[in-house]
Amino acid sequence: MHLEFLLARRYSDKDLYGFRCNICGKFPVSPVSAITDREAPSCYFCGSNLRFRSIIAVLSKELFGEIVPITDMPGSRGLVGIGISDSPVYARPLGKKFSYTNTFYHKRPRLDITDISDDLQGTADFVITSEVLEHVPPPVETAFENLFKLLKPNGLCVLTVPYKNEGLTIEHFPDLHSCRIEGKGEKRILVNRTREGQEQVFKDLIFHGGKGSTLEMRLFSKRSLLDHIRQAGFQEITIHQESFPEFGIRMEGINSSFTISMRKA
Repeated sequence: MHLEFLLARRYSDKDLYGFRCNICGKFPVSPVSAITDREAPSCYFCGSNLRFRSIIAVLSKELFGEIVPITDMPGSRGLVGIGISDSPVYARPLGKKFSYTNTFYHKRPRLDITDISDDLQGTADFVITSEVLEHVPPPVETAFENLFKLLKPNGLCVLTVPYKNEGLTIEHFPDLHSCRIEGKGEKRILVNRTREGQEQVFKDLIFHGGKGSTLEMRLFSKRSLLDHIRQAGFQEITIHQESFPEFGIRMEGINSSFTISMRKA
């Protein structure tokens, strides 16, 4: 039975919304509650969510001056992109359009954003990093500096992280140096030995979904996040809060953690 028919039986017309997915280019219908949820899959063709579509909308607008689906983007193997643990939902179609490589911390092709090799510096026209920088070990400034180094002059970085609107960034493990995780499940603990030799034990750890390094190291604040971006040397910093409902990008109810674009001077 077709999914649209099942949705129509479960939801009224006012609860459903049709749009063109700017990742797969198809025309799904989805509950409004899913479209306006940052993480809920809302395209039943490719599985994209609001965050993924926002990332690709920003990438398209910054590269081509308008928002078009990946399927309609002008392909160019001369355009070099690097993904930092990007979702395959948009990484695979980007790889068909551009000289784009999706990299990972825990498997090949490997890239550690805290320690990039010299041969990668200044090679990328664009870099995408989504929900990654909250997981890198301190000092997080190194990661921002290396994002800057990866880019060619005028190169574009598209970034998302969870952040709060008030206060400063909360570092969960500010003295992290030599650490290990012990235990399983909810009983996992982080055991750290500081540079001064002091042993620390942390409980109530926060892990995000996915493989690789998923321990939450910090909760960014908007103010601190923008400070990190500026101090790394980025310019033309934009927080993208606009809705594009025709592409399933509806920002009502979203008040933080918007997609951010920035450029290397």
